[in-house]
Parts: sequence; structure tokens; C-alpha cells
Amino acid sequence: MDTSTRRISMNTEIGNESSSSEEDPEEKEIRNINFSTDPEEIAMNKEINGLQQQFGVPDSAPHSNANNTRPKETQPASSANRPHYSRDNTAASTVARNLPPLKRKETRLAQKKAHPWQHLGITLGLPMIVLFDIVVPCIIYYTWYGSHKSTWEAECRDQFSTQQPCPIERPQFDKDILGSAIASFGIGELWILIARVWRLFFHREQCAPLLSRNRWELDATSWVYLVAMILALIPFVVGSSLVIPKLYLYGPSFIMGFLGILMCITIDMPFFKIPIGINSQARGSRLRPFIYYAAEDFIAVDGLQDREFRVRYNERYESNRMFRRFFVYLTLWWLLGVCLYIGCVSAVIWTLPFHYAFGLSLGVLFSYIAIWAAVTYAWTIIEMKREHRAYEEGRIDV
Repeated sequence: MDTSTRRISMNTEIGNESSSSEEDPEEKEIRNINFSTDPEEIAMNKEINGLQQQFGVPDSAPHSNANNTRPKETQPASSANRPHYSRDNTAASTVARNLPPLKRKETRLAQKKAHPWQHLGITLGLPMIVLFDIVVPCIIYYTWYGSHKSTWEAECRDQFSTQQPCPIERPQFDKDILGSAIASFGIGELWILIARVWRLFFHREQCAPLLSRNRWELDATSWVYLVAMILALIPFVVGSSLVIPKLYLYGPSFIMGFLGILMCITIDMPFFKIPIGINSQARGSRLRPFIYYAAEDFIAVDGLQDREFRVRYNERYESNRMFRRFFVYLTLWWLLGVCLYIGCVSAVIWTLPFHYAFGLSLGVLFSYIAIWAAVTYAWTIIEMKREHRAYEEGRIDV
């Protein structure tokens, strides 16, 4: 052993002797008590340890009557004694302890609590459509038809009382009533269009599409709405002017046919890159299903969820394959409805007299919309619950 090592060991022994000599007399007495060899005290300590084990209390230091014992100073653990944590060790310990899984917090798409009276113009849109598209036209036409039917029956009694059926043709329509009955048709749609454009124009920073650069860059639904209304005027104007009653009754079918064509385009060409920006999609991105655009605009503008919804909605679509597939199915569902509606209304127009077909064709239209909207609402709730379960299980990310 060299000189430096011998000097260090001597210093260590001297330090130990000095620390033991400087020990407090009270601590020596307490230590002697803790390690006493008295049989009674040893029995009492054993009894305490037995009680601790019985009630699941962790082992502690031996019992002592001294309450002023100084706690030992905690020494930092060395790197060799420090525990090592890893993903495998943590997972194994979690499974061994049977801990409950943590619930993942899902991002809610529509987070604002909108009240119907916040935008009265949009709220009154549906009642306006029902009033001016079905109630007022039916009142105008069937009032005219009832009065002319009474006149026709009186003429038949006076001129051909003994002849049945009456050779005078029953009046079902004329040029004037065709124009008057449909004069109110479209007021409800125009009301909604003006209310939407007003909100998009004056509240652009709140609800306009994410890529909108000026007030006149409206959302896709507003432009489609405007084009569909113009297309519906063609059969109404031409049918009333030239007195073509069957073409006249096909007015709403022109709207649905136009929407059906757009649905087919978005479904048949999913890899088509759009040449212009649509809503929150930049130019050059892939085309999305028709119902995706309609739902985004309807909830953001008409549902008063604004731009924050558009951001979350777009992110959910890009990151969630179940969400993308759901909109494909919804678009196919509404495309099926368009085909069924046109088929049913064609059967009504070509097989029934005009005075029956006029009201029934409008009834078929609103029945189709109500049924398809109700099924879509229920289907959406079921799908959102299914996606929520998949998210909690970690199969998808939102």
C-alpha cells in the first residue's frame, strides 16, 4: 500500500472516532432503548409487528417511546442503484396491477351552443319553405279549381242534364292559374339564400370558408343553391307560358336532378383534382363527396358553428378513414333518394289527372326530404357513437 492510500485510511478512522465521540448522549440512550434485550419489550415489539402484518401496514422501524428522534438524512441514490424505466417494464407493471385504461378525450366537432334566435333569418327558413312552396300554391290552385269545378257542374246540369258523362271538358288548369299558383314557389328558398349571403358577407371572419379572401367568395352551398333555383324556373316559366302541365310539374325535379348529377361526379371521380378552391379545400386537392361540402356549410353557417367548426371538420376528415367512408355512404344514400323521388313523381305526373298530380307531386317532394333527413340524422348519431368507441379503443385518431 503506497503512502497516499495509507494517509487516506488514517484520516477516515480519525473522522469516524471523532464523529462517534461527538454523538449526543440522548441519541445513545435512545439507541440503547431501541435495541434493548428486555424480554417484555421484545414481546411487545413482536406483537406490534404481528398487528401490522394483519392489517396490511408496511413494516416500520422498531417501536420507540422517543418522539424527538432526528430523521436520517436521505442520501441521493447512485446511478447503479437508481431504478431503470422502460416502455416494456411500465406496460408489464400496468398489466400486472390490472389498472383501468385511461379514457381518451375526443375532440367535439360542434362546440358552440347556438340558440335559434341568434339568427332569426335562418331559423325562419324552413317554415318559409313549407309555407310558400306547398301551402300557398295549394291554396291558390285548389281555390281556383273548386270555383271552376262548381261552374262546370252548373253548365253540365243546364246543358246536358240527361247525358252522362258531361261532354264539356272539366277545367283543370289554364295559363293564368299555372303562373299564379307557382308565383310564391321559391320565396322560401330565396329567403334562406339571402339570409346565408347576409351572414357570409357581414360576418366573413366568423363563418366564411377558411380559404375565403374577400366577402364575395361565398361557400359552395350558396352557389349551388343559386344555380338550382335558376334551373327550377325553367320548367315553371316554359310550362306556364306554353301551357305544358307535365313539364310544369317537373320543376322541383330539375333541382333534384341537378343535385344528383353533382353527387355522381363527386362519387365517380374521387381522385379528380379540383381546379378551383371549394370551401376549405385548396385548388389541386382531391374532390370530396357532395354531402361533405353540404354538411360543412350547413353546420358552419346555418348551424352557427362558424370557422372553428370548419377547422375541426376538415382535420377529422383528413385523419379519420371511418369519417371519410361515412360521407361516401351518405352521398350514395341521398343519390338513391333522388332517383326514387324522380321515379315516384314521374309516375304521379303521367298517370293521374292534373288536379291530383299538382298537390301529390309536392307531397312526394317534401315526404322524400323529410324521410331522408330523418334517416340521415339517426344514422349520423349511430355512426358518431361507433367512431367514438373506435377512438377509445385506439383504432382511429381524431
